[in-house]
Amino acid sequence: MLVRPLSVLLIVLPLGATQSLQATAEQIELLDLADVKLLDGPFLHACQLNRDQLLTYYPDRLLAPFLEEAGLEPKAPRYPNWESMGLAGHTAGHYLSALANTADALDDQECRERLDYMISELARAQDANGNGYVGGIPRSKELWEGVTRGEPASADGFSLGNRWVPFYNLHKTYAGLRDAYLVGGNNQAKEVLVKLTDWISKLAENLSDNQLQTILNTEHGGMNEVLADVAAITGDDKYLRLAERFSHRVILDPLAAGEDRLNGLHANTQVPKVIGFEQIASLGGPQKYHEAALFFWDRVVNQRSIAIGGNSISEHFPSSEQSFGWIENREGPETCNTYNMLRLTEKLFESDPAARFADFYERALWNHILSTQHPEHGGYVYFTPARPRHYRVYSHVGQAFWCCVGTGMENHTKYGQFIYAHGDTDLYVNLFLASRLTWQEQGLELTQETNFPDESQTQLTFKLDQPRKLTLKLRHPWWISREVLSISINGEEYPNNSKPTSYVAIDREWHDGDRVEVSLPMHTTVQSLPYLDDYVAFLHGPIVLAAETGTENLAGLVAGEGRMDHVATGPLESLDDAPMLVADRAELPAIVKPVPGESLTFTLADAIRPDKYNSLRLIPFFRLHDARYMLYWRLVSPDKYEQVLADMKQAEEVRLALDRATVDSVSPGEQQPEAEHNFRGERTSTGVWQDRHFRHAEEWFSYDLQAGDSRDLKLRVTYFGSDRRKFDIKINDELLTDVDLEAPKPGEFVDVDYDIPREFIESAADGKLTVKFSAKPDSTAGGIFDVRLLKEMK
Repeated sequence: MLVRPLSVLLIVLPLGATQSLQATAEQIELLDLADVKLLDGPFLHACQLNRDQLLTYYPDRLLAPFLEEAGLEPKAPRYPNWESMGLAGHTAGHYLSALANTADALDDQECRERLDYMISELARAQDANGNGYVGGIPRSKELWEGVTRGEPASADGFSLGNRWVPFYNLHKTYAGLRDAYLVGGNNQAKEVLVKLTDWISKLAENLSDNQLQTILNTEHGGMNEVLADVAAITGDDKYLRLAERFSHRVILDPLAAGEDRLNGLHANTQVPKVIGFEQIASLGGPQKYHEAALFFWDRVVNQRSIAIGGNSISEHFPSSEQSFGWIENREGPETCNTYNMLRLTEKLFESDPAARFADFYERALWNHILSTQHPEHGGYVYFTPARPRHYRVYSHVGQAFWCCVGTGMENHTKYGQFIYAHGDTDLYVNLFLASRLTWQEQGLELTQETNFPDESQTQLTFKLDQPRKLTLKLRHPWWISREVLSISINGEEYPNNSKPTSYVAIDREWHDGDRVEVSLPMHTTVQSLPYLDDYVAFLHGPIVLAAETGTENLAGLVAGEGRMDHVATGPLESLDDAPMLVADRAELPAIVKPVPGESLTFTLADAIRPDKYNSLRLIPFFRLHDARYMLYWRLVSPDKYEQVLADMKQAEEVRLALDRATVDSVSPGEQQPEAEHNFRGERTSTGVWQDRHFRHAEEWFSYDLQAGDSRDLKLRVTYFGSDRRKFDIKINDELLTDVDLEAPKPGEFVDVDYDIPREFIESAADGKLTVKFSAKPDSTAGGIFDVRLLKEMK
């Protein structure tokens, strides 16, 4: 197995120094996947199912964009969906990482062979390009020539040179090559990776720091991380300096100063950057990079994450005032965000093995990541709604190629990653998962046998070639009180006075056959939604519980290749008709009653209203699929129930009427909705005002909306009532209206409806309406806060 240089602490030398990077201190290291074998349980099942899923993809179809961009004949047509909508090639990088991980974790030869084949084809494409570049980004040569000249002068959140996040796309190729070498042991991948890094180094030489920072305003994944990785791989500090140049200072500097400016930002745009900050710090970079990463982790985990460990609403970090968005919105936490938060957690743990990192990791792994793979067909989930009685959508192999399909390919290969960690003579047990560890340097094989969480205990058995003095560090999780954690060694109770969120350190000489038994008694707790105390979730130990409410109207449950098929677009169920908890908060844990003879199954009948929901049962959320569900519950005291119900009913009638009438909509200034609606523009920018995103332009911007079969439609546009602006609104280049805003309602948001002439719709090809906002001379188009096509409201 290849020694992984990324876990080595390195010194950054002064500019111009020639000495190689070198280690300075001991590191805590996670175990290689090859050294941790999963045993029977849900995680091994998920890993094996994912392996089967990976082998249904055709490498030549994933490689097609790379060969096309290199001027070579593809061996098969490219895949549809995002792979044919501007993000061609992004999946291949994830696929490389997933193959490497699976080959290691399951010792799978077929995955190794596929990995080697894909690397050889990428090398062939790189040779054909002749300059070290390899990528699937559309019209790559034209794009990179423009960037070399310092174009464009500005960059949007997702558009650079009219390409969809090209550096984000390229980052996936970098990460796949890195993993193919470091995990998969493919030396050709290292050669391709270093050549690609030299190409981007030359590209960046032509850019001033200001130009590069402007480019970094576009989502660029973890470019700084992979460049730092190349520094570790090669031992050349020039790549570390390049990684620092690719660190986005608009994000880095406030975080390092302890300033929280995350509200409204596209969440997963930021997390990979922060992983890069921590990687740079771990290689001897400035301390501020580590401080930024640690502050970010704390603010996301403790202020912007829900019970399952996921974060974001419609892909963005909400402010405290926006917490209700988790309840009213279809688009809850995004899987990619949690994938990257776990990667950040791994790196922070290696620099400081604190139990709080493992507590979060456990929560997010069991409740979010494991739940985002369908346990039968293996499809992946993009959004996990927290809205009462909504549902999740799963990907279809060969049709859906979202970002969360790419990270999904990786998620279910890495379950052995964080179970254990070690220093020189310290062995950390972070997770209670059935597994077998081989620590070759210490001649130790450690087997962990458990059916957790269905049983509340685990057993560790030592197999040693000779006695060893080691410190076993067992995590005391947050969900076990100080008094009840019980540990025995070879049948004798071990005296322990540890606290929750800490480690029990057992320092002794261990012998072959030694057995450690840990009792992990679980109890039920109640946790509120961030900043919204009257919506609560239930946990039993670390396991989030949810209730299935029905299987009706699950539109698009298994997604096809449509642009927005990752969203659960089935009708929203009214919140006032959802089950509510009518009780005092202090009573809730006692109301949760176990169902005799059924593992991790509970009832809430004494607290649920209306009575028609009395038969609902709570089960682990990771086991709930193909159904609408309750994850968060409205909690109300008995004396306020009737009034709360009436208020909710009135608000829901308005909200659901708008939802039913909406034919298509776009949220200006938000990355994914704009990308989904073919955003175009000149001299345009975005911002956030009163917690709402907007877009405006000195020239123009446009979106493509779909009328479908509708003919009688209105265009609703939302403005801020204090604005004074003059601009045109056109549909398919025909003038719809002149807009002359003269502060119509100062301090308020204003919805204005414009009737769309029927002939505009009837003459539109395939029902596509291009809505264009064009500024008048000496004025600005916008700000526009919402755009939607409406049919008659009912």
